[in-house]
Order: sequence, then structure tokens, then C-alpha cells
Amino acid sequence: MGDVIFYRGVSAIPVNAEGKILLQLRDDRPDLNYPNCWTTLGGAVEAGETFDEAIRRELLEEIEIDLPVQLWKTQNYPVELRGRSYIVDICTYVGRIDLPVSEIKLNEGQALGYFALADLDTIQIGFNFEPLFREFFAELAHGTLPL
Repeated sequence: MGDVIFYRGVSAIPVNAEGKILLQLRDDRPDLNYPNCWTTLGGAVEAGETFDEAIRRELLEEIEIDLPVQLWKTQNYPVELRGRSYIVDICTYVGRIDLPVSEIKLNEGQALGYFALADLDTIQIGFNFEPLFREFFAELAHGTLPL
């Protein structure tokens, strides 16, 4: 085991009027973590970039939409992945989206899809995001999200 790697990242959970979240299907490549899994839009924070700047850039890169989002949750946790130790610092943003998947240009990954709470049991989710998605749906149902 080598040194601990510090990873700063951002993720976005856009939700449509039907209460479904927009997720991205990662490419099916062996060099990727969690290939062929559904996950959030987002990625790494670049040097000199704030979390807010990073989520805006990531959304523009991945789907070419300057989507208004609000910070929902900040998490910091250790993770072991492919024999390496990470300390992950990630900010998750939420926002509303009113476009059908067919009208969203995807520049990274295989596909986009909208998913309801019940759909979580039927898809393979990456980065251990399932508890995060369930928490999102619980707060959505209670009206406590910053939307």
C-alpha cells in the first residue's frame, strides 16, 4: 500500500418534474473505476478551482448545459480502490432539469437515463452512491432539498 491520495470531487443529481434523477452510464472500459455502472454527473476538482466552479465545468463538459444547481451535501471519507487508499472530499449538488434524455447531448459515458426510487433496485450503481440516492429521494419526498 502506498501513500494516501487526496481526491476532491463534485457530483450533480438533477431531478425532473416527475421526481426522477438523471444518471449517467459510465463507459465499459477496464481502466475505469466502476465501468458500465450508473452514477452521477461530475468529476474531479482541478487545481485552483472551487467546488462550485468544478460542478459548472463538469456539467458543461459532460452534457453542455449550464444547469443551475445548489450545494446539497458535503462528504469526506476514506476508500480503498484498486489497491490504493484515498481520502475523498466530495460536494454533491442538486437542481431541476426539464429536458428529455433525447434532447441532452452526452459527451462522456454510454448513456443518460432518468430513474425513480424503485429503479435503484434494478440498476448497477457505481461509487457506492446507492445510499446517497436513497437519501436524496427521502429528502425529495419530505420537501427538504434545496431545490
